[in-house]
Amino acid sequence: MSYIASLRLSDFRNYAALDINFGPEPVVLYGPNGSGKTNLLEALSFLSPGRGMRRAKVTDIARRNDGEQAPAWGVNVTLENDTRINIGQVPEYPGRRLVRVDGSNATGTQLAEILSLMWLTPAQDRLFTGPAGDRRKFLDRFVMAHVPSHGLTSSRYEKARSERNRLLSDQINDPRWFDALETDLAHYGSLIAQARAETLAALQSEIAARDSVFPKAGLALDGDYEAAFLAGHSLEEVEGNLRIDLSNGRGIAQRAGRTLIGPHRSDLKVTHVAKSMPAEDCSTGEQKALLIGLMLAQARSRQGRNPILLLDEVAAHLDEGRRAALIEELLALKTQLFMTGTDRHLFEAFEGRAQMFEVCQGEVKRS
Repeated sequence: MSYIASLRLSDFRNYAALDINFGPEPVVLYGPNGSGKTNLLEALSFLSPGRGMRRAKVTDIARRNDGEQAPAWGVNVTLENDTRINIGQVPEYPGRRLVRVDGSNATGTQLAEILSLMWLTPAQDRLFTGPAGDRRKFLDRFVMAHVPSHGLTSSRYEKARSERNRLLSDQINDPRWFDALETDLAHYGSLIAQARAETLAALQSEIAARDSVFPKAGLALDGDYEAAFLAGHSLEEVEGNLRIDLSNGRGIAQRAGRTLIGPHRSDLKVTHVAKSMPAEDCSTGEQKALLIGLMLAQARSRQGRNPILLLDEVAAHLDEGRRAALIEELLALKTQLFMTGTDRHLFEAFEGRAQMFEVCQGEVKRS
């Protein structure tokens, strides 16, 4: 089991400095709102590719004191196998974030190969009623646990799409430029769709195989190219079809000034199986329960890789019975997890099986 053994922060959010050690057991962080619990989870979320759980700009993270902002922030982690990961702002280039593993520069893909992280936050409570882009990001975070290169593939796809959109908006008609960009879009877009389809199939299998106090979710992908993979088409077939579709759709795309087809248009559709009801039509409590159930299914589907879970205020709106059931399911995963809450009593069901820390105004004390 890979777990975070120590965390050291410097000028990160409301933490001037922090040095704390962890064991493999669940970590509970409790304290009043605004004390810095979520900031700790955000720091850990930078161990995954991307901009972290808040998607903050590099320049917005450094600690502020009396109106003055620190020149740089840093997150330093040591894993149980002594792997050292250092992530932080570069003082000379404030908009740049540096990632190092054991003293050498590293990429997001390398991070994803070392650690698998998942998180749930209160902001995700609106996932099913919000824009499709939020659900794509949610799914793609799951996909990266299955395919560590998915983040890099997505970045390359978005770069090619941005360049094609520029040609479209500028009314440039050179077919050679379009052919080159559409070849890249078809290649990376088909890989994205394939990874999503494989992840969805793994999730569906895990959900069907187990019962839980949390409702089963029916999953579907509203996207032509993901659907092609789920129907059994090969990577070569989907890539070829996407390239042809992009070429044939240039006229319509030029009138719109943007690329209208591809996996950037897909959507994750979720239903409450027992009620045969779309998730967006369920109550707020049911939507929260569906999210937790999805997270548990994803974690179980990756048991060979032990994802680290970051759960921000997940237990706050659950009744006592469901909180206890959640804690038992989390313990059964046998992975490291970090949970936050305002009151210690929310975590009584751990019964001495967790590490308890009180967080208060930028200080963390083991209790």
